[in-house]
Amino acid sequence: MMKYWNFVFLSASSCFLLSADNLNAAVLSSSPSQSSHHHSHIHTLSHLDLSCFSPNLFLEPDDSQSYQTASVCFITDAGNCGADKFGNTETPNGGNGGGGNPDDHGTPEELCKQAGYTNTPCSDGSSPTSYCPYDSSYHSDCECSSEYNQVCDTALGEKGVGTSCGGKYKECCNLCSDYKYTSIPSGYVNNGECQSCDGKKYKIKCDPQKYVLAPTCGTLGGYGNTCTDDGGTYYAECKCPNNYEWSSSQKKCVCATSFKYSCSGTGYSGGDGNSCDNKYSKCKCASGFTWNASQGACVCSGFDFCTLSQNCSALGYAQQSCEGKSVKCPFNTNYVYCLD
Repeated sequence: MMKYWNFVFLSASSCFLLSADNLNAAVLSSSPSQSSHHHSHIHTLSHLDLSCFSPNLFLEPDDSQSYQTASVCFITDAGNCGADKFGNTETPNGGNGGGGNPDDHGTPEELCKQAGYTNTPCSDGSSPTSYCPYDSSYHSDCECSSEYNQVCDTALGEKGVGTSCGGKYKECCNLCSDYKYTSIPSGYVNNGECQSCDGKKYKIKCDPQKYVLAPTCGTLGGYGNTCTDDGGTYYAECKCPNNYEWSSSQKKCVCATSFKYSCSGTGYSGGDGNSCDNKYSKCKCASGFTWNASQGACVCSGFDFCTLSQNCSALGYAQQSCEGKSVKCPFNTNYVYCLD
């Protein structure tokens, strides 16, 4: 009984099946007497492009009269050229698995899992190093992008910016933990700044132009608005003792403005009442002079000598000392008239 071969030819663009009906030269006899023709018929087909045959193209016919078709595929057809799908003797891992149906070794998914691949998505910033050859939805371990190269040290007050990959970040920022303010409140001034993860932050202190530290005010203390910083509590003003008042420009207690007269010179005999820094709010006047509050001075009271020239030398008080008795000039006691 005749047995037939089916040949599958592949050209650069397509494959087609040659059967005994359309290629008589391929009809081969199974009798021993025709074995020599077997090779000769193969030879007669040598002008065809046999390079597209699979290595397992020529399968031995079985004892039935059915046709057997060789398994072939294009090399670019990665989806249908798996080793197990064409009856060769190579296993997916390169061993001898006996060939046959791909299910002999498991589904592509099972084969990928057996080889250590996973289909768990890589985290942000990482990508697979390789893919499973049986199913590209499975991949090997994930590897972080080279952009993730910063290790942020929390002990140094650092924090990672954005997402991390493998414990590393693209960038680190400073927490600026010692800088507690994002803006400077009224009554305070900048005492240091830091560019933090959340923007610029500040250290602050009470404005020294507006406040004075409490101990400066002494036992009397202070009043008005207060301000507190790391240095302590501050007052807007200090309480001042009698005859003193607060000077905002000098930030201290100074003599009251009423204490402004030195009470010395012609027509003065000293101060009247309490003094502050050797000044008085009123003066005592010498004989012939009276205190004029509007002028803030001792003025001549109308006696004749007040109208006289007050030039001691012109009045005869030309000496500053005498050996005998003398009379002092009333306008300047440093000058005298010598009686002897």
